[in-house]
Amino acid sequence: MKRLSTRAAKAVRLVLFLCAWAAFVWMAWRVFAATDKERLWEACLVCVGSLVLIVLRIPEVVHEAGHLLFGVCAGLCLEEVRIGWLSFGRGIRLAFGRAQAGETRFTLRSERGAHAAFFLAALGGPFFSIAAGVALLVPWLVFDLRVALTLFALLAPFCLEEGIAELLPAELPTGKTDGLVLCELASRTGETEVGIRVMTAQLLLARDPLAELPRDLLFGAPVVREDSPAFTELLRLQRQYLLSRGDRAGAEEIGTRLAAIASEQGAGEKSDAVTIE
Repeated sequence: MKRLSTRAAKAVRLVLFLCAWAAFVWMAWRVFAATDKERLWEACLVCVGSLVLIVLRIPEVVHEAGHLLFGVCAGLCLEEVRIGWLSFGRGIRLAFGRAQAGETRFTLRSERGAHAAFFLAALGGPFFSIAAGVALLVPWLVFDLRVALTLFALLAPFCLEEGIAELLPAELPTGKTDGLVLCELASRTGETEVGIRVMTAQLLLARDPLAELPRDLLFGAPVVREDSPAFTELLRLQRQYLLSRGDRAGAEEIGTRLAAIASEQGAGEKSDAVTIE
């Protein structure tokens, strides 16, 4: 699938967002139209309750729950789940100063089947969002627009919007969409592939000497931008590998490259996990 430009992805997401709100208004109007005057207060209370759940980002929680469940079932090790400023991993903490999109971070338990495991984890979020949207909407339509079902049914447009929007293959200011991660996993390209190679190398180092790592694992990685934390970590591993093999000239060249990256962009964060949004 062709990668969308950031501008095109933003435009499509804006259209989906507006459609979700239009559907919310239409559903709320239908509920009010079908409710007796004596029970209008119930319809008002339900609509306000749905708005509160939307503000609390429940559709986003559903999306990240899909990543979490599919990733854990695929054998990945959960590193962190973040919703807005709340981060759940080794305890609960506030993550101010970071992009406010939800994200789930995984590391590998085993080097076998890494791409398939991450593919399932990335697919889990959109699948859960779309499935939840359909599951919430169908009973509301079937059972005569009952007010009791409306509280959660009004979340359906936003769950569907979240799932469909995340399938777009694009990189946004908040990070890569699930669609782009799926494309990179299928084609074994991009920063996702680099991150998997780094984690695989770290797993192998737990039982094998550095010099015995497959050279292609470190030096056959795809080309990505140099400000990527995964790429910086790959360079560190390449430098250590060359030193272990006695190639000091090659190690010095990579060391110079690392120093240049650090001076231009700072040391950056260590990348030993793949982030799925």
